[in-house]
Amino acid sequence: MVWRVLLTSILLFNGWHLSEAGQTKSAHPAVVTLPRAAVSRIPSPNRKWTLLFECPNDCSERKLWIEENASHTRKLVKEYDRSLSISWAPDSRTFFVNDASGSTETLCYLYEPSTLKETDLAKVVLAGDPDAAQFLKAGHSYLEAKRWVNSHELLVILEGHNDGLPPGSFTLRYRVDLSGDVRKLSQHSER
Repeated sequence: MVWRVLLTSILLFNGWHLSEAGQTKSAHPAVVTLPRAAVSRIPSPNRKWTLLFECPNDCSERKLWIEENASHTRKLVKEYDRSLSISWAPDSRTFFVNDASGSTETLCYLYEPSTLKETDLAKVVLAGDPDAAQFLKAGHSYLEAKRWVNSHELLVILEGHNDGLPPGSFTLRYRVDLSGDVRKLSQHSER
């Protein structure tokens, strides 16, 4: 019984789900929230890359590295101040990092593993929905990729509020294609 619980935990962590018929791979790679431990490893679905999040000394340092598994070559992605959530695209060509950089904001970036080319998701959303500027500039603004829809599309949430000023509290949901196509799915605001 204990071995089954342990196996289930390992499979769920790696994006697998158990069913009555056996084991099936999830269509959407898991979103991993960090920090979890002094070192966390997040392998790409194709196993070519591994993201390593180091958080030693009670998380006084927070560094995200990427390692090419065949050569064991490591490159620093970035140093962080707060918590992160990370997920690989199903085809392993991109990963996103939600950076809770402060108590008043969360930013989201997309990275290509081989070059570490960074794409600011806020700029992509603004290009597709210029009206989002007022929400991105709010006193408390949290832009997060929630999950991969497929290898080139993300479900993205922009939420937050201003303290006593318009637009008040807000939640916007988008479907964002890596080609730059942004489709607003819903918008809710309260004054």
